[in-house]
Amino acid sequence: MTKLSLDNAGELRDFLFTIIESLPAGILLADRAGGLLAMNQRARLMLGLPSGSLLGKSCWDILQQGVGATLATFASLRKSGDRVICEVAGRQGAGSRTVNIVRNDLQSPFLHLSGFFLSMEDMTDLVMLEAQVERQKRFVAMQELALNLSQELRNPLGSLELYTSLLRRDLEHDPDSARVLEQMTQAVRTMDHLLGNYVTLANLPRPCYAPVAVRGWLEDAAAKLRVLAGEGGCEVRCRFAHTGETIPGDAVLLRQLAMNLGLNGLEAMDQNGVLDIATRERPAAPGMPACLEISFSDTGVGIAAAHLEKIFDPFFTTKNRANGLGLAIVHHVVEAHHGLLRVNGRAGGGTVFTVLLPRVVVTD
Repeated sequence: MTKLSLDNAGELRDFLFTIIESLPAGILLADRAGGLLAMNQRARLMLGLPSGSLLGKSCWDILQQGVGATLATFASLRKSGDRVICEVAGRQGAGSRTVNIVRNDLQSPFLHLSGFFLSMEDMTDLVMLEAQVERQKRFVAMQELALNLSQELRNPLGSLELYTSLLRRDLEHDPDSARVLEQMTQAVRTMDHLLGNYVTLANLPRPCYAPVAVRGWLEDAAAKLRVLAGEGGCEVRCRFAHTGETIPGDAVLLRQLAMNLGLNGLEAMDQNGVLDIATRERPAAPGMPACLEISFSDTGVGIAAAHLEKIFDPFFTTKNRANGLGLAIVHHVVEAHHGLLRVNGRAGGGTVFTVLLPRVVVTD
């Protein structure tokens, strides 16, 4: 390492900027009045800011521009240690990012500089993981309930089916009673079918890994979805930015994932709606391997905030003629592949489902 002179302000300033640029967090260094003194490349990327000079501009104005929020969002960053968590809108079709911003005051005895710096940490993967853990807890509880219900009700239903078959012989010459009996039989069969769904939920399949061609997988799903979208005047588009040709996964389960997310988007849109299926690479992060990111973005009515925590629960639905299993299956497929799943609103209306699937097989 080149020897650093503590008496040379220029060398110290360059050294300081080198440190800032090397940090994994985004950094905005400002004077007391909030004027920007330095910003590292990580902060520019997180905020989606241009490469031109922003020095001297208010760091609060820069944050408003990058985050797309009002000044009131950052009003709590008044003293050292204050923090705020906000959503940064995604660029080029990517989902939004959850960013933790912390203020730290500083005083330099070398550069006669006082002010503060804002550190920005991308919390998206951590937030997704925490939400998924909570969903998995509810999902396991639902599976246990499904198993208990199927075990408790299967025998009584079997008895009802036996009794109705015995009654059918006794009432074969009584048409009116036979019709009532047939309705009873249909009701028993319907309940038996519903129990079958519970049993399926309680014993969901595990993935059988093999290389899955990403473009072929998603284009095949898009082709099927376009047939359905055409009936409602909607459009399905694909935008691929991934580099790896294949991903390890279960082709059958991944097809279910793509179709369920695509159908969910189509059902949320009126005529002339647009469903975007996009991919990109996500580099490895602490606790998370390199991933393929797939987003399903629709221009529909969006999801009410009160429903966001429930939409992946089995049998929860806000739609007519829906059994509420589609998104629950999506959750299972992502969880089984050791991936992450997130849903959030889309600027201008609509919903974005973001799926992260590891580029390598992750073992339990």
